[in-house]
Amino acid sequence: MSAEAIGALLAPLNAVPGVVGSMVCGEQGKVLAAAFPASLDPGTPARAARVLADHGGGLAAIGGAVSAFTLRFAGGRLLVRPVGPAHLVVLCTPTANPQPVALLAAATAPRLERLVALPPRPTAAAPAPAPRAPGRLWQLVQRIEAVIARKRLDPFRTRGAISMAAGVGLRAIDEDTPDDPGLQAKLEAAAKAVLGEAP
Repeated sequence: MSAEAIGALLAPLNAVPGVVGSMVCGEQGKVLAAAFPASLDPGTPARAARVLADHGGGLAAIGGAVSAFTLRFAGGRLLVRPVGPAHLVVLCTPTANPQPVALLAAATAPRLERLVALPPRPTAAAPAPAPRAPGRLWQLVQRIEAVIARKRLDPFRTRGAISMAAGVGLRAIDEDTPDDPGLQAKLEAAAKAVLGEAP
């Protein structure tokens, strides 16, 4: 929802003869978009929005669902129409013809409702799967690498000798390699023979 998009929908209403300006205000009394002349006190729309937020919901409790209502006062006329969780407010001169204003407000309301509709509440994200522990073969390879580094052996020759004796390349084993007790026993024996100690 953007103030520009709401303002674009208010523009035709503001062009009706006798309409001074209009606004859309939300549930908490926040002005979502407003188009009034500069001569109007800038604080007036915000005060009106707070009054509607505080008391607008009580009208339904008194007389049922409210599609629109009009307030007349000495300086003009105020048309208020609920639009979803918000209100469309149109300020007119006392001599404005209320019928075209009400008709255009009714036609504009569904589009405003779509714009001001509350966004869907985010669903709770599924918990991330617990990281899988590395397999025993991978852990064995890490221990072999640690012995090679500690003894300062030539890594290429030493890995090659162990791989030839075990029948499997050390580089072919990664964290996701499934455990294989037979292969693990061969690798342990080959590593012990080449390294001179059990990894």
